Amino acid sequence: MRNTFSILFYLKRNSPLRSGMAPIMARITINGQRAQLSTHLSVEPSLWDTPKGRVLGHTQYATQTNVRLEKLRFHLTACYERLFFKTPCVTPAMVKTEFLGQDNAKRNLLTFFAHHNAHFLHMVGVSRSIHTYNKYRSVHKHLRQYIRERYGRPDIGFSEITPEFVTGFHAFLSQQARCSANTIWIYLIAFKHILKLACSEGLLRRNPLGDYKLHSEFVSRNFLTLDELNRILALDLHDRTMQLVRDGFIFSCFTGLSYSDLCSLTRRHVEQTGDQWWIRTKRCKTGTPVTVRLFELPAAILRNHALGREGDPIFTLPSNGWCNACLDKIAARAGIPKKITFHVARHTFATTITLSQGVTIETISKLLGHKNIRTTQIYATITHAKLSGELEQLSRRIDTLFDRTNMQSRGGL
Repeated sequence: MRNTFSILFYLKRNSPLRSGMAPIMARITINGQRAQLSTHLSVEPSLWDTPKGRVLGHTQYATQTNVRLEKLRFHLTACYERLFFKTPCVTPAMVKTEFLGQDNAKRNLLTFFAHHNAHFLHMVGVSRSIHTYNKYRSVHKHLRQYIRERYGRPDIGFSEITPEFVTGFHAFLSQQARCSANTIWIYLIAFKHILKLACSEGLLRRNPLGDYKLHSEFVSRNFLTLDELNRILALDLHDRTMQLVRDGFIFSCFTGLSYSDLCSLTRRHVEQTGDQWWIRTKRCKTGTPVTVRLFELPAAILRNHALGREGDPIFTLPSNGWCNACLDKIAARAGIPKKITFHVARHTFATTITLSQGVTIETISKLLGHKNIRTTQIYATITHAKLSGELEQLSRRIDTLFDRTNMQSRGGL
């Protein structure tokens, strides 16, 4: 009997990524039987040509993705033909196993993880963030060290990943790696995703992290007050790098842009409407659109730095670590006894610049480019001054509604 072998690429629309892109899946069909596997690629749903199973357009991303899909089709077909010469009764599951088993090392955890990271790196700058890639690299590094210490070998098979392995890795992150509770939470979520991918490719029957309880801890977010911002602005800095870092940091305090968003900011992202200036960009981390109006102070900073060509970065900042080292020195010179990092600028924007001035949490969420308002609630801290002011206003309103004379006649306050 002649086998009816086919390969179809389709979108997993019901499980979109955080960026809004949909994963591309491959479906192997032989005589009505099917097997699916992930291609580790993704695309905007509107750019997907469903009948042809490819990405529309001639952009670099579309061309690269279509080339990789054709290479995958070629390798799957080669696997099928190899199996067919051995036995005519080939099933889609056999083709999938043959494809995934071309390199037996891929059945091992760390090799599979490294393979994932290599694919992820190709997507950085397209639909993935370098910070997320570095997170996966850190988890891979800790897993490698944990496996060496516990098992005395360079890698382990997926069959050895048990609930005991997971609890042991959790303890390792806490005790040996000295990671905080929230860092462990982030790392285990990333590890859970890797195991989920392994399950989808048939390398793992059940995700041992599926029912594992992951918790984060509330951390009080550091931010600057108006007085502290003024002290930083008043500093007479002679070093050009310190001036640049100070200007970028203050600009972020008044716009809510993160370090990576600021580094990618160009004149194309700055628009004028009447006598008002706006920044319209997308967050590097999530791809979420962000629109922020520039007040006079950040607009003045922008005019001092937007001197290059239209596509050049406005702020040519040093590395994030170097910026944070400069901010340590700036805080010390300004007499601010706080640990300041570039991310404190986002907290300051959410708290001092917006929430404390009466801006609603919903508006702040839009300005920060958050997809979930609960994320904004972590950033936005109600200051004592705002709390006192709002309670004073409430007191005046309540006092007009009730008559105190009755209580005073009865010996009240």
